Amino acid sequence: MRTIQDILATYANRILSKKILPARKASFSSIPDEMNQELKDCIQQMGYKQLYSHQAEMYQRAMQGKSVVITTGTASGKSLSFYLPVIERILENPSRRALFIYPTKALTKDQLRNIVEFVEYFGKHRIQAGIYDGDTPANERSRIREEANIILTNPDMINATFLPNHNRYGFPHLFANLDFIVIDELHAYRGAFGSHVSNVMRRLLRICNYHGITPKFLCSSATIANPAELAENICHQPFELIEKDGSPTPEKEILFWQPEYIKEAQRKRSVTEELKGLLPDLIENCTRVITFCMSRRETEVVTKECRDILAQDPLKLAPDFSDKISAYRGGYTPLERAKIEKDLVEGSIYGVVSTSALELGIDIGALDMVVMGGFPGTRASFWQQLGRAGRKGNKAYAVLMLKEKPMDQYVGMNPNWLLQSESENAVIDKNNLYIQLAHIRAASAELPLNIDDIATFPDLGEIIPLLQKEGEISEHNAQYQWSGQVSPAHEISLRNITSDTIKVVDREKEKTITTVDLVQAKKEFYPGAIYLHDSIQYKSLDLDLESKTAWVKEVGSNYYTEPHKPGTIDILMEHDQSEKHRIYSCFGDVRVSVLVSGYKMIQFNTHQNLGYEGLSQILQTQMETEACWIQIPDNVVKVFVATGKAPSLEPQKPLEEDKSIPRFDYTEGLVHCLNAAAAMRVMATHSDLGGTIFGFAHPKSHKHKHAIILYDEYPGGLGFSEKAFEYIDEIIKSAGQLVKNCSCQDGCPACVGDHRINKHLILWALRSFYKEVDLPKDIKVEGLTNYTNAPIPKIDWNNLKENWQVVLSRFEKENLFGSRFLKQSSALETKGSQLILYYADSSLKLAQKPEVIEGIKSELSKVILLPEHFELHLRPDNGEANLKNQLKLQRMMSNGKGYLNN
Repeated sequence: MRTIQDILATYANRILSKKILPARKASFSSIPDEMNQELKDCIQQMGYKQLYSHQAEMYQRAMQGKSVVITTGTASGKSLSFYLPVIERILENPSRRALFIYPTKALTKDQLRNIVEFVEYFGKHRIQAGIYDGDTPANERSRIREEANIILTNPDMINATFLPNHNRYGFPHLFANLDFIVIDELHAYRGAFGSHVSNVMRRLLRICNYHGITPKFLCSSATIANPAELAENICHQPFELIEKDGSPTPEKEILFWQPEYIKEAQRKRSVTEELKGLLPDLIENCTRVITFCMSRRETEVVTKECRDILAQDPLKLAPDFSDKISAYRGGYTPLERAKIEKDLVEGSIYGVVSTSALELGIDIGALDMVVMGGFPGTRASFWQQLGRAGRKGNKAYAVLMLKEKPMDQYVGMNPNWLLQSESENAVIDKNNLYIQLAHIRAASAELPLNIDDIATFPDLGEIIPLLQKEGEISEHNAQYQWSGQVSPAHEISLRNITSDTIKVVDREKEKTITTVDLVQAKKEFYPGAIYLHDSIQYKSLDLDLESKTAWVKEVGSNYYTEPHKPGTIDILMEHDQSEKHRIYSCFGDVRVSVLVSGYKMIQFNTHQNLGYEGLSQILQTQMETEACWIQIPDNVVKVFVATGKAPSLEPQKPLEEDKSIPRFDYTEGLVHCLNAAAAMRVMATHSDLGGTIFGFAHPKSHKHKHAIILYDEYPGGLGFSEKAFEYIDEIIKSAGQLVKNCSCQDGCPACVGDHRINKHLILWALRSFYKEVDLPKDIKVEGLTNYTNAPIPKIDWNNLKENWQVVLSRFEKENLFGSRFLKQSSALETKGSQLILYYADSSLKLAQKPEVIEGIKSELSKVILLPEHFELHLRPDNGEANLKNQLKLQRMMSNGKGYLNN
């Protein structure tokens, strides 16, 4: 049997660096003297002769009536920190109630096992607990409402069941006696999910106030930069922070793994290819390992390929370990997830390949090792995943495999940035207008709204008139009440972009496999898509949006699929704009349309592209959100177009013509590095911030320009792109550093997104945001001979008249706004700082508009050294031709419209 060190030694050529985190001893405190004696006896019988320092501190602050958030590490006994004050208060008065809220059902079931110890000790006549979620039978729900002191649930159930029914079914007793609300894994409530939960808590506190109670909150979080701020934004109360960790931790050895470079293919092996090499080695040697992958598809691909390798023994001479590894992700049934968790704890399986679903603190036994299939996106997630191994005090091993992504490669080259820097801020936008609107609708059905509720919902004054106009709310004596029959809370999806869901049904077995939201369905269940579920392959036969069903059948294909998703962007409203150096950036509201027009087929194991299939029916999704966009300098557009490798800058073909695999695009290199740099700066993950290229009309020059756009991946926006707009200068510079410092020679998927994209050209483009510079000498662009960016001197103001034809030539050559219009002027004058141009009166009727004048002035500044306080005036020349045209038009109009037919 080989040890972990022996196995890792065979992959020594992959290890960039190794870091050792030393073990830490525990810091203890005595059990507080003021604790209820029965509770003292209970925990001492459970084996607690003393408490970790943070456990004692949590107990004391909670008993003082404080709302508290604790941020100690994984396996630090945070759960006991909650239980002690909650149980003591219940022992004082059995009528008191506590809500324990967890982000996942699996975590809820895991935590109940711990609470049952206290229930068994004190007896059900004093303490009762129960899980109240979508899997709880109706008769059990009734018992829990009536008898349970501690109710374990999730935000979805609070939203859709507890609050709409607060005045019936036994809920009034719960809300009238609600003493504590415990929120575990607070860091999971970030982005859209956290913004929704913040509004659920607004509604919950409003209901508690109606029932005459103000509960206190006890929260726990992974290590993030702003735990108290996040707790206050979600729970709407002041918080005290406990961050000193009194628990011990074992030694941890962290290895940074660079996938092998394949010379023949001129690429690095993918992380999924590397995992199918390492994991079977670990499983065959009975190593207890958890592997985290970045997507459901990766999770299933890695599990299937590892099982295939573990089963490859035609002579059956070695044990078959193919059943010793399992996948774990959202979309599995509760029974499937529970069995995998049980098998891990009992040791029936040695390895699990999971999405972030197992990142949270579910007890899955004593694991030896964590393998991360890519940097998880934030330092907070990294520390959570790292904490899944070594939970029983033994030395823990962790491997971070680096993807071909800018962030991963940066971490690999700068491990201290990951291990020694502060964790990120968790970002939510509790006042997102779309989210507020949904919860104000729900709140109006729970209790009539009035002017005092502006303190709860800041935009109530804007939203109530809208709901009245739609007939959803009626007014009675300054009270605003829901007019419908069904609670609108059921229309809210806390976790998905849309509340519309699609059933995935095996057509042959007539069995529902899973349920997904509509947006996900369009990306994963288009006709022809291969969907993997516990290593079983299904091919999508039809996505019926009317019946909300995706029909699939089981297949044995040798490939999986990836959708091609071109998109369009429409600017709805510009809120702010900035111009610095050559960086013209804007922030505003946009409409993002995603069109799934086809898919690639990728072979298992080799990961070769087997071809592309277009869809007969394009699947479209739309959302209105916030975005930041940065104009690409004109000289960069000119060079990119000349390469013939920038199809996004060319006129778009009709959709029906676009049936081929898209060519690679130099603009993708810009999008790739700017998106990565922005995500690092504003602490966003790949699911928070999208990026692409689009064309827009410049508000000053009125010319068609191209821009890189970074948009929030949620309707209404969550603040990520707004932060990007604030730091755009820093983001462009950081993008340059990412590309420049990448270890590749000419460009790779990590720095510019594709081996075929010349990173030196992308670096030149990034520098062009600051000043015009010559193309690097080693870059030759066909069709662009003798290209230079050397700036052409501007025309001196004092010599403008004699150089006016030069100005007009520059306008024409550089295709500046107004180039042909300026040629029509009959004369010009300069007076002080004024330029006066004379035109036929008919021309001035269109030209004398502020936006046109400002546009021409902006273009003139690029060619002429304009004086301070420059003014441009357009005046009529009062010429004979102009008078003749006016008289002719008057005659034509007086004779009616018959002239149009002549």
